[in-house]
Amino acid sequence: MIIMTLDDTFDMESKIEKEFLNRVRDWMESENAKRGKYFHVSSFVYQCARKVWYEQTIEKEAVPKIDEDGLIRTWIGTKLHETPITDYHEHPLIAKISESDFGGRLDEIYEIDGKKVLIDKKFVGYIPNTMNDHHYEQIMYYAALLRETEGIVVDAVGISYFKPSVSYRSEKRYKTYVRSVSEEDLDEYIKKIHDMVGEVEKHLADNTLPDKTVSWYCKYCFFKQSCDADSKEFVSKEVEDLR
Repeated sequence: MIIMTLDDTFDMESKIEKEFLNRVRDWMESENAKRGKYFHVSSFVYQCARKVWYEQTIEKEAVPKIDEDGLIRTWIGTKLHETPITDYHEHPLIAKISESDFGGRLDEIYEIDGKKVLIDKKFVGYIPNTMNDHHYEQIMYYAALLRETEGIVVDAVGISYFKPSVSYRSEKRYKTYVRSVSEEDLDEYIKKIHDMVGEVEKHLADNTLPDKTVSWYCKYCFFKQSCDADSKEFVSKEVEDLR
């Protein structure tokens, strides 16, 4: 019989946790590789052309790795998306905007009382009291692209929020918010897409830095350090290589 000490069990626990996180990170990197070389809708949600510019110009190795907490949230959120709710599930949608491909994957389209509702599912730490603005931006990009590429006009868009944590208390862990959509709304978002893609393309071609859009998201952005430095004076690639 082998007797294990507290040090032995602690070492085993650490190795198991490390192996689990490594496997989840490998899975996430393989999923990211499947996204392909196109402008993804999620990159434009915060309406910051500079963020998209950094994603296209900064080498992958230079981008900080997501922390453990963020890694687990991403993993759980992706598993949530894998569960089909309707027949129209995880539908790829890519459109040619200017010279670039732009798109992503639609989560679900519900058919309710003759109305079409485009739904995006979100895993969150708490259930918000209303649909978050940046989530509305994202789902509206999808709604506009759906009309332009497949001729499907939805009557409404919605966000389904999921809070997976379990408590002995009775609390709300699932909530959906829906907003109606007009043709004018879709026209507005198609213009937004064309304007921002065009702006990013121009700066990539000229190797110039776009203006940044300051928002609450800045403190969470992977590129905050570069953005803060480059906001004072644009650093050319030649100088950047010497850092």
